[in-house]
Amino acid sequence: MFQTFILLTLLVLACFSVLSDNLRRSIIYLGAFSLTIALAYLHYNAPDVALAEAAIGVGLSTVMYLVALKKVSVYDICYVNEDVETFNDDQINEIRDSIVRPLELFVERTEEIEPQLAYTNRTLETVMREDEHDCLIHRKGDLTYIYGDTTDQVFQDIVANLNDVIKDIEDIRVIFRDEVSLDAPDE
Repeated sequence: MFQTFILLTLLVLACFSVLSDNLRRSIIYLGAFSLTIALAYLHYNAPDVALAEAAIGVGLSTVMYLVALKKVSVYDICYVNEDVETFNDDQINEIRDSIVRPLELFVERTEEIEPQLAYTNRTLETVMREDEHDCLIHRKGDLTYIYGDTTDQVFQDIVANLNDVIKDIEDIRVIFRDEVSLDAPDE
């Protein structure tokens, strides 16, 4: 029974690590895979191999992968919705499928950069002044605004492929932050 559980767990963790769209999650799944292998070695009375697997596979390899991933370029996307008091899973899932996930996949696959997402209910002006995000997505009523810089090549690629990237939303406005001031009225 325990053998079956370990083998199924290994199979599931291997599939998750290979099929995951997020590099960090893949690394975590690989660490969990190594830990499960170490448990299997313990079950089969090989404590020396289990100890080596735990030290190298779970500890050293996972840390090295995470350090290497930290050196990978990250594209920071922030979703701003001032109308929400606190974000819950339903609100995040609603926008994730229509806006955020397609942008994530585009940045990962086309630009080969790791996207990092943030959600906030602070005002857009506060976020633009205090935080340094590469791309801001702002929902205001039925309109969706995407803010970025003209000097940002990834943002330029997103804008150029916007119809292919985000298909579910009809009315999207692109605003270049370095060309407009925060005090300008909405058009």
